[in-house]
Amino acid sequence: MRYLQENNNVEKYKSDSKDMSIIGILSSDARIPLTRIAKKVKLSRDAVKYRIDQYEKRGIIQGYRTVVDIKKFGYDKYHLFLKLNNPSSSIEEKLRKKFVSYPFTRAVIKFSGNYDYELAIVAKDIQELDKIISKIIEDCSSSLHESDLLLLPKTYIAETFPPNFPGHIQNKSSQYSSNQKIDKKDIEILKILGDSAKTPLHELETKVKLSADAISYRIKNMIKSGTIIKFVPVINYTSLNYNLHTLLLNISSFDEKKEKILKDFLQIDKNTLWATKTIGKYNVLIYLLVKNVDELQETLIKLRGLFPAQINHYETLIAYEEYKYIYFPKELF
Repeated sequence: MRYLQENNNVEKYKSDSKDMSIIGILSSDARIPLTRIAKKVKLSRDAVKYRIDQYEKRGIIQGYRTVVDIKKFGYDKYHLFLKLNNPSSSIEEKLRKKFVSYPFTRAVIKFSGNYDYELAIVAKDIQELDKIISKIIEDCSSSLHESDLLLLPKTYIAETFPPNFPGHIQNKSSQYSSNQKIDKKDIEILKILGDSAKTPLHELETKVKLSADAISYRIKNMIKSGTIIKFVPVINYTSLNYNLHTLLLNISSFDEKKEKILKDFLQIDKNTLWATKTIGKYNVLIYLLVKNVDELQETLIKLRGLFPAQINHYETLIAYEEYKYIYFPKELF
């Protein structure tokens, strides 16, 4: 799951190098103090605040989320791709509202292509997954033409922006071994930060009934343990002249050697936003963020060159709109 959001006809934003730098810094840590951003971009604190306020006002930044490792809570991640049977707009709207209302969905994306929707879902075990899939199929009823479920065992790349973005800052990969015990107060903090990652400590203090120092200590511990991965802005890519494409690949005999070749390529590909290994009809899922078709084709051609005559099947989808986007589904806790 990666950062696409409601378009709402947001106008294109004419940005400069300072804007790109500020957005890039926020994408690496949305809770970074304004004074630190100001120092990095060589502007005053007030000038940085004004620019960020403008990004939010113009819909370039549409909120802030906390990226949480849901596996720490015993959940596995799945993506369900749905092809509908050309329902009327009213029926599709009802279905979309149901998809969004499910407590087990973390993202709902509408596509143009061979699939109409992608649902990012979580489940604790195969029995729970079976109930979830049965519920979705039942709700779709005759409107469902086809569905494909993918399990996500590992992530290769997870960025807010790919290297083709002028303000790109590469994520620093960290390995955590701490098995921190999460208690009710930690859950309360995550429920607030999950939807609003920039909530200041004094507001958390009032809501959670703990001191600012105690809350700060708990947040740091959750970061150290890997429960909190990072804090990110919700970027409206369309306003920055980018388009999001989803690529589904089935590579034959996808063994460790081929997996390493793919992973090494994804690490340097300038258009890759997010990529994961999958189990199901496809064994790779990639999100590409590009400004034009040529950039999309550039990555596709390179992938074909890496695996000549080994890509059995692939699908490219144009992400149209995302109706839900969370990392910590608080209704489950």
